[in-house]
Amino acid sequence: MYFAGTIWFLKFFFYGMGESKLGNGASSWILHMSTIILTANFWGVYRKEWHGVAKKTKWTITSGIIVIISSVVLVGIGNSI
Repeated sequence: MYFAGTIWFLKFFFYGMGESKLGNGASSWILHMSTIILTANFWGVYRKEWHGVAKKTKWTITSGIIVIISSVVLVGIGNSI
């Protein structure tokens, strides 16, 4: 339990260090949270946690992942302008 809490704290510590170096403002927080959500979902797929759920549930998760990836691409395009 202490290990999980330490990792949770360190993600914000390293996020703060990275954001101060990059200086992207709010877009870096969006990318940070998107990475957390996508990693958790892909890890769940890899570990077969979604095995046996209804097709509607799989469709909802897949469409959510597509929306998040599209949002990350859109933020990237917005930052490059």
